[in-house]
Amino acid sequence: MPSAIDFGQGYSSSFRLMRVDQATWADAGEVDGFSSASVERDRSNDLMESGSVTLLADGAPDSEFYARIEMLADSGMTRERHAIATLLLSPGQCTATKGGVDVELVGRSVLAPANDRVLLAGTYAPLGCDGAAYAVSLLSECIAAPVEAAGSFRLSDHVVFARGTTYLEAAWMLLDKAGWAMTIGGDGRVTVCPMPSEPALVLGKANSRLLGPEIQIDDGASDLPNRVVVADPENDLVVESVDMTDNPTSYKTIGRFVDLYEESPTLVDGESLQAYANRRLVEETSVLGKRTYSREWWPDVHPFSLVRGSMADVGLDGDMRVLSQSLEIGAGVYVSEVAEVLR
Repeated sequence: MPSAIDFGQGYSSSFRLMRVDQATWADAGEVDGFSSASVERDRSNDLMESGSVTLLADGAPDSEFYARIEMLADSGMTRERHAIATLLLSPGQCTATKGGVDVELVGRSVLAPANDRVLLAGTYAPLGCDGAAYAVSLLSECIAAPVEAAGSFRLSDHVVFARGTTYLEAAWMLLDKAGWAMTIGGDGRVTVCPMPSEPALVLGKANSRLLGPEIQIDDGASDLPNRVVVADPENDLVVESVDMTDNPTSYKTIGRFVDLYEESPTLVDGESLQAYANRRLVEETSVLGKRTYSREWWPDVHPFSLVRGSMADVGLDGDMRVLSQSLEIGAGVYVSEVAEVLR
């Protein structure tokens, strides 16, 4: 449901920490003494999230529990509740101060139980199955958080998981075959989905007050491949896809090949080996550079989200895909974000 608050125009906020009922995934009572929290999100990490929570309390909880950091936002006559992050918290350390006891809890991703459990030897996803649904089933077998798929894709070959593969690694293997993403909402719900194609946030003049004072620009893309070579030894086939555009790293531009070689890929949705090579070339050459910046919080922006910039004068122009985020939660929510600029 869209927010009625324009977070780019200012608001007041307060925060609380709520226990989560594993059976219903609903709030199950407030945890006293919430002081602050930090959350790290990184799409290069299978677990996607980690963090810590500080309480002003008499002592640490005895065992791990799921908890949701919630913000109560006020703007004029409007008040809304927004889930910022949901973590599996466990006892950390306590520090005595003049004001009482600071309790620091260690936060793990809601995906962590799927990374703690290994598949049985010989497990595989069969040819023709719905890869998204299979990934959902793997995660749902291990984690308490709700999991859903926003669409489907079909495997054109078996995917056999090596001995020792965790449930989470297997789910990512399937999603990677189709170039899909996985997101964790602020409420802890997990969604496997196609790569988002619509912006979750637009950074323009109208909401420029969201941005911090510094934006780091990195336009280095010299390591991008301009040719993808794909081999299928079983059928004695080799195909290639070459970047002949005007891109600064293309073969047409630099006059030499920078190769990415793949062998025996798993195809999806009945694509040919050539179609696979073409898709992988697009995926590998889609990045122009990176932008690092700080901003105020905005709902539903996570790793894999698209952020659209319309401020060319500060280097934010066009679509950017979020790579990682650091959230500091206390007096508001401040986000340090790294995004890759897309062609």
